[in-house]
Amino acid sequence: MLAKLIDKHIKNQQVKQLVAMVIAVTCLYFVSKFMLMGSGFYPHPQLKDILLVAVLIIIFNSSKKLFYFLLLPFVIIHALYAPVGLVFGPPSYQYIASVFATDLLESKEFLSQLPLKNYLVSVAIVALILLFRAYTQKFHLHFYKNKVFLIVTTVFVLFDNSPFKFVQETYTAGMKVKNELDRLNNLTIESEWGTSALTEAKYDDYVLIIGESGRKDYHHAYGYPSENTPFMSSANGVLIDGLTAGGTNTIASLKLMLTKPDTKNWEGNYGLNLVDLIKSAGIKTYWLSNQGYLGEYDTPISAIANKSDEKIFLKSGDSLNTNISDFKLLPKFTQIIEQPAAGKRFIVVHLYASHPITCDRLDDYPKMFNDDTLPKKYFNVNCYVSSIKKTDEVLKRIYQELVKNSEKTDRTFSMVYFSDHGLAHHIENDNIVIHNSSGKSKRHYDIPLFKISSDDTERKEYQVFKSGLNFTDGIANWVGIRNPKLNSQADLFSNQADKDDYGLREIINKIEAADDPAVVIPLKE
Repeated sequence: MLAKLIDKHIKNQQVKQLVAMVIAVTCLYFVSKFMLMGSGFYPHPQLKDILLVAVLIIIFNSSKKLFYFLLLPFVIIHALYAPVGLVFGPPSYQYIASVFATDLLESKEFLSQLPLKNYLVSVAIVALILLFRAYTQKFHLHFYKNKVFLIVTTVFVLFDNSPFKFVQETYTAGMKVKNELDRLNNLTIESEWGTSALTEAKYDDYVLIIGESGRKDYHHAYGYPSENTPFMSSANGVLIDGLTAGGTNTIASLKLMLTKPDTKNWEGNYGLNLVDLIKSAGIKTYWLSNQGYLGEYDTPISAIANKSDEKIFLKSGDSLNTNISDFKLLPKFTQIIEQPAAGKRFIVVHLYASHPITCDRLDDYPKMFNDDTLPKKYFNVNCYVSSIKKTDEVLKRIYQELVKNSEKTDRTFSMVYFSDHGLAHHIENDNIVIHNSSGKSKRHYDIPLFKISSDDTERKEYQVFKSGLNFTDGIANWVGIRNPKLNSQADLFSNQADKDDYGLREIINKIEAADDPAVVIPLKE
């Protein structure tokens, strides 16, 4: 429309060319800037970077085939990622792994967290590049002279810089995940533990409860003002303040915490996984999960889960994309522990807990605060702290079932709860989003750890550093398993700090994001 007006009302050819050139350059500038911002690598791109991308666009716009077969798809890829990149940063192993592991419900919930303006940026990228193309063609705007020179020079300059860096990182992360999943799908995971000794197994039933997205400082047991952990805050047992997660999403963290990991390359060692370790000591294993299950080896975590003697996934098949409450796990758990058992048992309960969007976890549980009495920006915080209270209720009910079973059968028990990772904040205007973003918060790694046993008569709280990379060793010590490959000194529940964290704290300290402590919901006096 604007091009027609220029043609109609501006008679001077030079002026017409000048106006069209200004519009085209403006489009070029903003499409370059938005692409860099949307990639996640350049939240505040410098003019140098914008100009380099602009030169690249000019070069590929010189040919119809180059534009439609190379440049346009390249721009569209950036546009599709832009809503995510503007909030969460560049593509990484953690985000690519999440795509591989997610179901439609999780995808919908994830995308709905993103601000509307992010999607407008995505639309703008495509619209601006098409508008730039239209103006350069209609008004014969040739921004190039020596095409060969410009192509060679620009590609050389940009190859390890914007925007090729986006492509490189995406490809590297994608191939890393693909290779890992190929390894899980094409090879049988053979246990490398050998035979383990069960020398100090104090209890009959061991229950490991894995939380989801539970950041430590949002728990009342760790100082959050709202009383959302009445069970964990008062029960006899051991509360550890200082456990760090192995990563910032479920796969990235648990592949390191539920295996004896390669601490040099930071890779999970599936031949030395926790389930096989427990089985090597002659203990029957169970895996009860409210996480999605696509197939035997859809994720590294399901690959570990499937090593269990018995496994139950609430979300599989037709129910994969439905929201199922963690309370639904309780009858299944009761069925397991009520089964007659002569030997020892190890039961993993994998919760959905506080997975974003946390409001969707509260269909059957009340919020702690009335949204109508709170400022709008605290809506998501209210859901998050309430979801933690719901998880605390789940822990309480599991404990009560264990007590009830112990009274009937005299089977002793010990129960451990931890979360896979925490979350971070994105605060904008009148909205606080609590999300799973890598590199946005040092507190993302801070997770709760609590143990309670049938013979506990007192409460202990230790503020001491424990590395998530020692988790499998620590669980082995808890159960009383001895194996030459284990670090027998690793104790999750002592008041002694881990001697080696294998660079975990160094990684956390390198995060440049500003500190984002837990957001406290203001109460009326």
